[in-house]
Amino acid sequence: MADQFAHVMVLTSIIIGLGITHILVGVGSAIERVSGVGSRLRLSWAHAGWLGYVFVWMVFFWWWQFRLLELLTRWTLGHYFLIVFYAVLLFLLAVILIPSDWDAIDSLDDYLLSKRRWFYTVLLVTNLADLLDSYFKGGWEYVLDLGAVSLAGTAATIPICIAGVRSRNIRVHSVMAIASFVWLVITGFDVFPNLSF
Repeated sequence: MADQFAHVMVLTSIIIGLGITHILVGVGSAIERVSGVGSRLRLSWAHAGWLGYVFVWMVFFWWWQFRLLELLTRWTLGHYFLIVFYAVLLFLLAVILIPSDWDAIDSLDDYLLSKRRWFYTVLLVTNLADLLDSYFKGGWEYVLDLGAVSLAGTAATIPICIAGVRSRNIRVHSVMAIASFVWLVITGFDVFPNLSF
């Protein structure tokens, strides 16, 4: 079973690793711009909050998927595609948040606002994939065992994503990003702080 699990998780590990690498390279590029290479870059609380959120979520994803070793006794192609799809969605969130052409960006606030429809749509789909992933780990009993705090965070994603798509007020995005980041860190360490059951 452990060999099967290791084989299945290689592809998702690569995808998540590429996403984390993409974020780190992006942060390095931002630091380079802020330190005086190229035109001046204005940083953004909203952008930083969402970038931190996606980074931590990727780390948690990698951590939590280890539980599948104990929870799934029989792998199906459906389970596998869901996990790969979930990892791809997390990767896409990172790609959306990191500019591909840093020279064309002067403000990360403006950049986030220009990508908001894509970002919040993919964020909503990723949260649905997370809910489905939890369901596959143990049905509704497992989902409900995650606790009210975790489920409230998942439910809050819907109004956050609707507000994110509609609002051009960067303060709204900043509050949502920072609150979501803090919520994710608190629930992440509260729900499954260790790998054992």
